[in-house]
Amino acid sequence: MRGYVNKEQHEDNHTSEHDLSRAQLLEALRHSQTRARIAEIAAQKAYDEKEHIVKLLFRQASHLFAYKQWLRVLQLDNIFLQLKIKDHQIATIIPVLPWMPLKGKLSGKGNITRKGSKKHKLHICKYAVAFAVGLGMAGAGLLLGWTIGCLFPVI
Repeated sequence: MRGYVNKEQHEDNHTSEHDLSRAQLLEALRHSQTRARIAEIAAQKAYDEKEHIVKLLFRQASHLFAYKQWLRVLQLDNIFLQLKIKDHQIATIIPVLPWMPLKGKLSGKGNITRKGSKKHKLHICKYAVAFAVGLGMAGAGLLLGWTIGCLFPVI
């Protein structure tokens, strides 16, 4: 009987060690899952912050673009008013404009002949200002569309 008692004690010790080991494993698993949940929440928070910063960056960039376009329109409007009031030639204000008319044209004999009049030069300036205003409106439309597009979630 003595051997039987030792065998029974040994099985009880083995079972209690097995239960203790299993309890430790379950406790470690619980802690691991808790850490994983905390890390997942932190990752989601970081992602949300990044998305918010990207939205702010795009909003600032679109505002900057709109202000830049508006400044160009105002500069062209200022040039047009200077030409209209002071009767300056456009070449003295901005010497390198692609649409600027030539003062004269060389004829076949080498003489310079005068082409165009004040009306013709102002007519070109009107087109330049109209083009600048149109470009500014297109920029404003792009800004508005971009801003409204950022407000709605992507589906």
